[in-house]
Amino acid sequence: MSQTPTQPILRHKRQTSFAARGEPKVWLMGLSIVLCVSMIVLMIVLIVARGSTTFWPRPIHEVTLADGTVFLGVPMGENAYQPMDAERAEIEAAREAGVVQIEGAWDEDGQPIRRRYMVGNRDLGQQSFRWVPLWRVREVSVPLDAVLVERREWGVFLGRIESITRDETVAIDDGRMESRRAVLAEGTQAVTEQLNQMMRDVRRRQGDIARLNERVVPGLQSKIRNLEWSKRAAAIEHDRTLMPQKWHVGIGLWSVGLAGLFASMIGLVVHARRTGAGERGVGVKSLRLAVWLVVLGLAGFCWLERPGSQPSMSASELARVETSVASEIESLRAEQRVAMSELEVLRSEDSRFRIVLREPTRGRISAISQSEPNEPMLLSQVVRIVQANELSTVQKWGVYFSRWWEFLSDSPRDGTAAGGVFPVIVGTVTLTMLLTICVVPLGVIAALYLREYSRQGVLTSVIRIAVNNLAGVPSIVYGMFGLGFFCYSLGVFVDGGPRHAMPVVSWWMIGVVLLIAMTLAATLGVMGKRIPGSEPTRGMRIASVVSITCWCGAIGVAFWMISTTPYFNGFFEEKLPETPTFGGRGILWASLTLALLTLPVVIVATEEAIAAVPGSMREGSYGCGASKWQTMRHIVLPSAMPGILTGAILAMARGAGEVAPLMLVGAVNLAPALPVSGEAPFLHGDRTFMHLGFHIYTLGFQSPDSEAAEPLVWTTTLLLLSIVLLLNLVAIVIRARLRARMRTSHV
Repeated sequence: MSQTPTQPILRHKRQTSFAARGEPKVWLMGLSIVLCVSMIVLMIVLIVARGSTTFWPRPIHEVTLADGTVFLGVPMGENAYQPMDAERAEIEAAREAGVVQIEGAWDEDGQPIRRRYMVGNRDLGQQSFRWVPLWRVREVSVPLDAVLVERREWGVFLGRIESITRDETVAIDDGRMESRRAVLAEGTQAVTEQLNQMMRDVRRRQGDIARLNERVVPGLQSKIRNLEWSKRAAAIEHDRTLMPQKWHVGIGLWSVGLAGLFASMIGLVVHARRTGAGERGVGVKSLRLAVWLVVLGLAGFCWLERPGSQPSMSASELARVETSVASEIESLRAEQRVAMSELEVLRSEDSRFRIVLREPTRGRISAISQSEPNEPMLLSQVVRIVQANELSTVQKWGVYFSRWWEFLSDSPRDGTAAGGVFPVIVGTVTLTMLLTICVVPLGVIAALYLREYSRQGVLTSVIRIAVNNLAGVPSIVYGMFGLGFFCYSLGVFVDGGPRHAMPVVSWWMIGVVLLIAMTLAATLGVMGKRIPGSEPTRGMRIASVVSITCWCGAIGVAFWMISTTPYFNGFFEEKLPETPTFGGRGILWASLTLALLTLPVVIVATEEAIAAVPGSMREGSYGCGASKWQTMRHIVLPSAMPGILTGAILAMARGAGEVAPLMLVGAVNLAPALPVSGEAPFLHGDRTFMHLGFHIYTLGFQSPDSEAAEPLVWTTTLLLLSIVLLLNLVAIVIRARLRARMRTSHV
């Protein structure tokens, strides 16, 4: 029996849509990662490549143009360019005549090539850089006697050394004295042989001059100024003594207040022992809070109205202070005159030694100043002489590292366009450390309260939203806030006290009302606190809202009372108004401003770190009998410390790179003194400072020669990046050790 063949069943396989496939999305995500990493690596490579080659000594060319002009220059790069019509006609004529003698004057497409030379000699009225089309060049040589001279002012000078001279005063036949200039060495070779020893002597004298001019004389002047301020403070206290006295309690009323303070404290202790520390009654808690507020109020009253707190500078005491200050000032002025005479001797000796440098274009010399073009410059105006065309590879590395050392250890010169950045490094590191010290405790406390102690309701959600939105506020807004609040409000208050002090009687009456309001707020807060396991009633909610309102009003009134207190006249009243201390820009206000700017970063990172701590660890701590704070201190915070350090790292990175707010609250182009010194109090929060980010902006856009300062912009950027990476590395190492310790303790 034959079987009929069966028809094959056709199954239509449904094709997966492109949108449902996962591989293309994975490729896209991988491509995004590659793109992000590539941009970061490209940025770092560009900064390192540009910044690390700034100090490498390049050869010096002597260029002779077709019109006979001769100049010395350091080649900095070349590129092809599009000439104008008139220049194109000259190029065609030169090509036809065959007068172009330099190879490589054209690129592969036939476009002319121009070379960028650093020619220096800015004091002679020329630009520091010059573009030279190669088709105009007749000859390029590398002279061995050409030198590049780094000067304290006016940038570099390119030329040849002719001689070193010394001014001498000699007697002539008729007994008169005559000034002459003796030649100590002549010619490049002879000058080079004597230059090292002479430069050592010059640096020694310059060190002595700098010591006297920057430390000894200003130190004596500072002591004189402090003595004058102390005399002025005594005069202010004497004037305040002669003024009609403000209301002041007598010794009897003050004794009553002191007795009330002790009685309140004893009553508080007795009440706590009788009722028990764990008593939960509303009346008991309200009474305790009221007594505590009374204790604080009486303590403040007894301190502010203590006997002897009123000014009592008599005329005889003022005269004695003035006499003592006058004698000390006279002694210091005598020391200052001795130091100034020593300084004049050193400067006179320093001005005798000159160096004659001549440029080949017009045969002009490097002058001591633009007002004296025929006087050779002082040998002390020379920082370094580099005979680049004679340097071996080892010598080039020596010059390279010596320039790096000068850059890292010296102060800026020539309007910050040259020299070192040591004050800038100190200012940046000090600001970053102060910022971290200010922001981390505040951020950790705020995050700990929001996560562990506050009631998770509408108010907490609003606070979290506000904190997150603060991270998006432009930094210049923080700068304006810091300038207006810290510098011109809080700083002025610290210097000279309140601008409009309140009468004493009115101030104390408001203080009593404030204590009553705070007692009411505390009582309503206790009444509005719900019992665990039960729902809050309407009365509890109303009491809680009224308590919060009273507390907000009480805090506002407390700040108003502090700002109008008649018991504070400022810490630096004698310096006003000529020399404000904290009433201006300074590194303290700058660090607090940046702390506010980076506070949201620390709060968010700390909250996430606290939330990541397992609940079982908290429960185990509670099961062992630990309190809430003990659990937070010994369990939660140590476990969250790596996350807290992550927030600190992000805060340091952002704060170190900010520029806009610092321009308003403390950063300057050139700071007269470091914010950290060996003088008490060692950290001077009132001083302005230099910052690497602001220094980069100054070099690029406010330098007297921005084109010549461009290489230093890249080098300073490399230094800023290195400092931020170093600080972050330190924090990362600490975080890694904490994580390892936590893993070991868990095991």
